Amino acid sequence: MLFSNGTIKSIIVDPTHYRANSRASFKLDGDRLYKSDLKLANVGLSVASAAASPVYNKLAGAGSLIKRIALLDGKTELDSCNECHRYYGFTKLLDENSGNESINRYLINNAQGLRTGEDDKKAINLKPPAKLTTSPLTTPQSIIDVRKLLPLLRSLDMLDASKTFPNLRLEVEFETDAKLLSSDVTSVVTTLEPVLLCDVIEDPNVIAGLQKQMPSMVQFNKIEHDIFHVPAAQADNTAVAASVIQPVSKKVRGFDNKRVGRLLAAKAYANADNSKTANAVDDVGNMGSLAGYDEIFNVRINGKNVLARKGNEKAPNQRLAMLVDAYGDMASYFGSNLISINGNDTLVTDGVKKTGRLDYFGIVVNDDIQDLQINYDRTHLATANNNAARHQVKTNAAIDIHLYAEVAKTLSMSPNGYNVAYV
Repeated sequence: MLFSNGTIKSIIVDPTHYRANSRASFKLDGDRLYKSDLKLANVGLSVASAAASPVYNKLAGAGSLIKRIALLDGKTELDSCNECHRYYGFTKLLDENSGNESINRYLINNAQGLRTGEDDKKAINLKPPAKLTTSPLTTPQSIIDVRKLLPLLRSLDMLDASKTFPNLRLEVEFETDAKLLSSDVTSVVTTLEPVLLCDVIEDPNVIAGLQKQMPSMVQFNKIEHDIFHVPAAQADNTAVAASVIQPVSKKVRGFDNKRVGRLLAAKAYANADNSKTANAVDDVGNMGSLAGYDEIFNVRINGKNVLARKGNEKAPNQRLAMLVDAYGDMASYFGSNLISINGNDTLVTDGVKKTGRLDYFGIVVNDDIQDLQINYDRTHLATANNNAARHQVKTNAAIDIHLYAEVAKTLSMSPNGYNVAYV
């Protein structure tokens, strides 16, 4: 026990099953009510050798370890999130810059908090993240708020393990791609054994009173994932004399017969080797969302375009404005959504590698999906204009577009049990 005020006490739950670099499972049992503010602690990596001085992914921090997370009662899934580290990284951009610098830098060990330096006036990271070490005792550890990944926990105040959910457990699957985990791909890493921090109520009288007050139904927006591929217009390293427009239209079936609130698109290299130079991952690597040249997004739902005309009209800052309208203010930096910008090294430290790493697309849908089509155009630059000396983003490479939709679900409870269903 960590803390008790007579009614609520904080406890540490060790995993019932743990396999390094693979998965961890936590059983939430007993005659208890668990408060929904679950937190994973001791999340982190140790390295076989600290010679390369690696740090966690600069966007998601130690959250890059969590590839999938699920809350279950026996075999019944209450909530889950797949490919959730990419979505978690995006949510860090919704935190204020000061929060990234003063809180997330220490809580999850990311590196998104920037400030103008005193000497060269660049936007720099004055508090760089701690480096990974070879010892689990000294390597930086992190705390992940599970509510950021499982929205059900933001809608429910309590999880009743004594009656409603007698076989409650939390499952965590770890990412294995070294290019997503740390800043050096040669580092041999091992996950630390995480623990779960929980606030619980065990007094039978208090439990009985709270059970009477629990809602009969809650609605929440599950974060669901789908993906589609955008091929390269020509083979790698092929000389191209002129720029080529590449139109792509894809049917997305993962959200059919579901009500979608907001929709987010994150663009990543299909070949993750493009996200590094030699052994070093370029800034946030393949965890963010890559900028493309003259991109046009549109979403067609049930036969109708969501956006007027073709879409966002090739304007990166218009796309950013739409994203802010849908999700809120972004803690981004100059050039983060552009493929190239002259002199960005004079404005942002390591500005060339930071350019074009955080170019997301997001809109409000608020519709029932029977047919979803994504229309995406980009222009492949002529070889003479696709110079790595000007920018690091490889605009002609094949990419995967990860889609994250807020899908409406309900949890209905009764004396005879409960039911989880799509709205």
